[in-house]
Amino acid sequence: MKSKILIFLCFSILLGSLDARFSSSSSESCEDDDGHHHHGGGGHHGGGGGGGGNNGGGGNNRGCGSGWQRFRRPQGDWCMRVYAGGDSQAEADTRCRAQGGVVSGVQNQAEANAVGRMGVGILATNQASGSIRIGLRRRDACATSPISSSCNSMNSFWWSDRFTTGTDGLLWNRNQPDNAHGATQQCVVLLASRTATITDNWTWQANRLDDVGCDRVAGNTPRQVRGVLCGKRPNN
Repeated sequence: MKSKILIFLCFSILLGSLDARFSSSSSESCEDDDGHHHHGGGGHHGGGGGGGGNNGGGGNNRGCGSGWQRFRRPQGDWCMRVYAGGDSQAEADTRCRAQGGVVSGVQNQAEANAVGRMGVGILATNQASGSIRIGLRRRDACATSPISSSCNSMNSFWWSDRFTTGTDGLLWNRNQPDNAHGATQQCVVLLASRTATITDNWTWQANRLDDVGCDRVAGNTPRQVRGVLCGKRPNN
């Protein structure tokens, strides 16, 4: 009799452990309100996860709204969405404010990967790649400076959404930022691409950053601005 009770207790403990592990892992995915799963992808750079939580059903997408994705950050949850358009930075600001948000930064590599996938999602079928404006601006003290010890890739910019933190999201493409074209590159874009790299005069990695001008630029190049990343706090 005692042996049967012991076996029953051990079996119950094992089932409880498996259930807890399943519940924990499922909370690391990120979903929109259509029920599609979006996995973080890529490695994490230090503090904080880039995968959000399950939306729990319902039309408000866990407080983010339809079409948005929710991400867990050390400083609190954050909703993001890429909107199509070749906006200037000022137009991007206006567009995001109209959606109740701001032009968003990226917290880490996992978020950059997710934003890259969102960016690919807004590309036209005949477009293989494009740039997405994000909420990262060059500091006034470094406005006219090339890369130097006092104005380097880790301290020349600030997160204009006033929510993104740290330097884990400063994932620059090779030899960037360079403040080229007469030190006029005060804004930043993330490259979204259907392939891991694209090549024009140089080779560029997807889901990495480049400093660019803040104005709207006409054209149809592989790195043309195609969208803007908006972010906001969830309402629950």
